[in-house]
Amino acid sequence: MPKASKKSHMMQLGTYKFSVGGAAFETLKFSSKYRWIEQDSQTSGDENPIKQFKGSGEQTLTLDGTIYPQIVEDGLRQVSNMRKEASKGKPLKLTYVQESGKSNLSVGRVLGNWVIESIDEERMLFLNDGIPREIKFSMVLSRRNWRQEK
Repeated sequence: MPKASKKSHMMQLGTYKFSVGGAAFETLKFSSKYRWIEQDSQTSGDENPIKQFKGSGEQTLTLDGTIYPQIVEDGLRQVSNMRKEASKGKPLKLTYVQESGKSNLSVGRVLGNWVIESIDEERMLFLNDGIPREIKFSMVLSRRNWRQEK
C-alpha cells in the first residue's frame, strides 16, 4: 500500500481537501430520498392508496472525523477552513477518491455540486495552554437540482 503524502487526499470539496495529513473523515454516510405521492383511486377496491413515483429527492452525505491538531499541519484551523468553504454560499464541486491503482494513486470521480448544510465541532482533551489534543467534527452536505444564478 502506498504511503500517504501531503499531496494526496481522500475527498475534495471546493478548494478544501480532506486528507490524512489534515482533516481525515472516519465515516462517510450517503443518504438518498425518493419522492412518491399518494393518490386515492375509486377503482382500487381496497384502502391502500396508489403511489406515483415523482423522481429523485434530496441526497445527503455526512462526514464524521477526528483531527489531532498537534499531528496534522494547520490542525487548529482545519474546521475554520471548512467553514470558509461553507460561507461562500454556493454549491461546491465534490470529488471522491474511489480506488487506488498502481499507475495512478488517486483514481476518483466527480460527485457533482453539493452545499454544506452544517458543521459541528467538538474540542476535547485540552493541554495546559487550552489547545485541544482532539477535535471531532461532523459535516452534512446536500445535493439537489440546483438552479444556476445568472
